[in-house]
Amino acid sequence: MEAQSLIPAAGAIPAPWWVFESLGIVALAVHFVFINIVVGGSLIAVGSRIATRIGAAGRSPRVPHGITTALALGINFGVAPLLFAQVLYGHLLYTSSILMALWWILVIPLLIAAYYGAYIHTGGDGLGTLRTAALGLSTLALLYIAFVFVNNMTLMLQPSSWQAYFKNRTGTILNLAEATLVPRYLHFLVASVAVAGLFGALRAHRRDGTKSAALVRKGLRIYALATIAQVFVGLYFLLSLPEKTMHLFLGGNTVYTLILALGILTALASIAFALRGRLIPALASLVAILLLMVVNRANLRSAYIARFFDPADTALEPQYGVMALFLAAVAGMAYMLWRMIETLPAPDERRDER
Repeated sequence: MEAQSLIPAAGAIPAPWWVFESLGIVALAVHFVFINIVVGGSLIAVGSRIATRIGAAGRSPRVPHGITTALALGINFGVAPLLFAQVLYGHLLYTSSILMALWWILVIPLLIAAYYGAYIHTGGDGLGTLRTAALGLSTLALLYIAFVFVNNMTLMLQPSSWQAYFKNRTGTILNLAEATLVPRYLHFLVASVAVAGLFGALRAHRRDGTKSAALVRKGLRIYALATIAQVFVGLYFLLSLPEKTMHLFLGGNTVYTLILALGILTALASIAFALRGRLIPALASLVAILLLMVVNRANLRSAYIARFFDPADTALEPQYGVMALFLAAVAGMAYMLWRMIETLPAPDERRDER
């Protein structure tokens, strides 16, 4: 059976495809910021606990207290990119989700568990063992969720893998044979550590004192080292792509190549800023890197599905009034969110070191 015959028909969309593609890129970049803080902060905290147990010299960096706020925001901002992806690629995403339904539905209870675990870890006074266990379980749940998402986002791009359904109809299919699965997963995890390190430095920067300055340097060092590792992970990711697809990012497609090159150069610049202790330039370069890498991700998706689907060919049934109302609601939400963040209390040094 040809893979093309397995693909459902795409539904009509209420506005030009590029509107949803652009909104999806911005929403996903914002989502990644918060989720990277959560996952990376959890990994840093686990590493800190392990270093403490084995008697490593000095005090290792701890998870920032803002991880619980970041998790709440990350969950909410994760809805938007999924909805935009559903509008353009729903016929692919729904199919892959059904094929791995068991693993996909487990994301919900495990996300709730991770949420509670994060709160126990950051807010439980005098609960040393329980807090450590909560941190471990929360981190494992987050790692599972990330792995399932990577599986789903790769499975939706490969209808040829959907034929496994005829041998396995239990909803337990995973895309383990995909060559890019491991590097995609590592790319996300390493990026999370980098973003969380910089987030910790930013929070410490808001305080005064010698100890805060030391925390800023530690956070920048984590960011620099993780970003250096990310350069090598990114190379591994690039080399794992199918040859024709990889060629598009190495000169075969001018736009794809230029955006990738800009991302790499910006990453190298951010490493230099971090190593020199320049927090604000490092932060600005990180924002640019996130946007460029999310665009790279969208380009890679387009390269994978170009042979069987182009969102520009999707039927258009305009509903511009509804779209205008939606965009107005987004603008209002963004303003209220900004005001809410402004009212958050200043970082508490004692809570940050838990």
